[in-house]
Amino acid sequence: MSNFFKFTLLLVILIITFVVAMLSGISDISVVEMFKSLFFSSDENTYTIIKQIRLPRVILAIVAGAGLACSGCVFQGILRNPLADPFTLGISGGAAFGVSIGFTFGITKLSWFFLPLFGFCGALLSVGFVYLLNLKKEFDSNSMILSGVIASYIFSSAVMLVFSISSHDQLYSAFMWLMGSLAFFDERLLHIIAVFVIIGVILLCFLGNVINIISLGSEKSSSLGINTAKTVKYIFMLSSLITACIVSCCGVIGFVGLMIPHITRKFVGNNNKILMPFSSIIGSIFLLICDTISRTLIAPVEIPIGVITSIIGGLFFVFLLLKKTGKISI
Repeated sequence: MSNFFKFTLLLVILIITFVVAMLSGISDISVVEMFKSLFFSSDENTYTIIKQIRLPRVILAIVAGAGLACSGCVFQGILRNPLADPFTLGISGGAAFGVSIGFTFGITKLSWFFLPLFGFCGALLSVGFVYLLNLKKEFDSNSMILSGVIASYIFSSAVMLVFSISSHDQLYSAFMWLMGSLAFFDERLLHIIAVFVIIGVILLCFLGNVINIISLGSEKSSSLGINTAKTVKYIFMLSSLITACIVSCCGVIGFVGLMIPHITRKFVGNNNKILMPFSSIIGSIFLLICDTISRTLIAPVEIPIGVITSIIGGLFFVFLLLKKTGKISI
C-alpha cells in the first residue's frame, strides 16, 4: 500500500471522525441539519449548537492533536529517544506554569492575548532552564532528556504552588484546566492559535529531512554541513511555541506526543519527512475521538480530555511492555 493511499485513507477517516464528533452530544442532530447549519441557514438552536459550540471545539481538537503529535515526532527524532515529548522535556510544564500565573492572578482577564503570551513565556523559561543545564559544546541527547525531566518536576511543583494560593472559585476552574479540557477557551484565542500551530506544523514537516540527519548524531550531521546545536535550538523554539499555544487553550494533555509517533512508525517507518505529517493526521483523529468520549461517556458530566488520553496512553505502554517481555504474542 503506497503512502499516498495511506494518507488519503487517513484524511477520509479524519472527515468521518469530524462528522461523528459534530453529531455527538446531548442534543440529537441529523447529518442534514448539521450540513445546513455549517453551509446554509437553519433554526437558531441548531445553528448555536453546531456553529458556535461544537465546531470551534472540534477544530481545536484537530489542531491540538496535530501539534502535539508532530512535536512528539520532532523531539523523539532530534533526541533519538522514544520517550521524548513536550511533557517529558518540561515544555508543557513550563507553559502550564506561565498560564497558571496569569490565570490565578487575573492578568489574563485583561486581554485574551495574554493567555498564549504567558504560556509561551513559561515554555521559553523551561527551554532556557534545560539549555542552562547543558552548556557545553557537544549536543548530548541523554543529558537533554534528563534535564527535561528535572524541569518537568520543578514546574509541575510550581504550578501546584500557584494553585494552592488561589481562591476557591479559581481553584476548580484551574484544576479542570490543568487536567486538560477543550471546554474552556476564547474563540478569539482559537483563531490566532490555530494559525500559529498549523504554520508551525507545516514548517516542521518541511524540516523532516533535517531532523533525519540530526538523528544520525552530531558528528555525522556536522559532516553533512548542519550546525546541530543551532538547528536544534531553532527547532526547539518552534516546537515550544506550538506546545505553548496548545497548553494555553487546552491545558496539559499528556501521552499524545509520546504515543502517536510510536503508532505511526508501525505504518510508515522512521523517515521523519513522512512520519511527521502522518502523525499529525493520526494525532488529530485520536484527540477528536478522545474529546467525543469525554463529552458523551457520562453526559451531561464531562470528563477532562487529559484523563482520557492518560488512561489510553498508559494502557498502550503497558501493552508494549508486555509484548516486549513476551508475555503476550499479539
